[in-house]
Amino acid sequence: MIGNDVVDLKVAALESNWMRLGFLDKVFSEEEQEVILNSENKSQMVWLFWSMKEAAYKIYMQQFGVRIFNPKKLRCERHTENKGLVHFNGHKYATKSEITNDFINTWAYLETSVNALIHCFKITDSSYITQSLAAKQKLLKSFSEIKKVSVTDLEIKSSKNNIPRLFYKGYEQRDSFSIAHHGFYVACAISFFSPILKFNTHPLC
Repeated sequence: MIGNDVVDLKVAALESNWMRLGFLDKVFSEEEQEVILNSENKSQMVWLFWSMKEAAYKIYMQQFGVRIFNPKKLRCERHTENKGLVHFNGHKYATKSEITNDFINTWAYLETSVNALIHCFKITDSSYITQSLAAKQKLLKSFSEIKKVSVTDLEIKSSKNNIPRLFYKGYEQRDSFSIAHHGFYVACAISFFSPILKFNTHPLC
């Protein structure tokens, strides 16, 4: 399973004042706040931790089909500049991040040897609908190329737990994906299982 998140750092700087009273206490643990406040680039660390929490939470939703996002309860560990771990409700999620001056793109995963494909790209239209459509089109195109199937036979729709899933000719696939967009950046991540399933199934947990 895989989850992802992207943060447009320039838009975040304009729209989200993380220095306002109470923000850090509401979102981050004491340990995380200590790391943030001791960092050379405090803003970057705030949004790195935020993206790690979001990416890990998206896997949790896929696993258990529940929406109980409480960012402070997701605890981040930073192991290297771009690798870390998120703890949540007794579960651990490894993360990896692409960190630039313009954006942070983080993906989280359960399996250390996950076969994943990651895309992050800039888009001129900041509307939710346009960005969501662009992410889905990129994801379906990548899936069709990897699995060698027609993109017209693929669709994204919600499972019985209201979690978006991939379907091939109406059959739910085990492949896990996640999409995110913020500001002017769009990202998608997909972990592949094989082969294509042509019978009714449920997501792996």
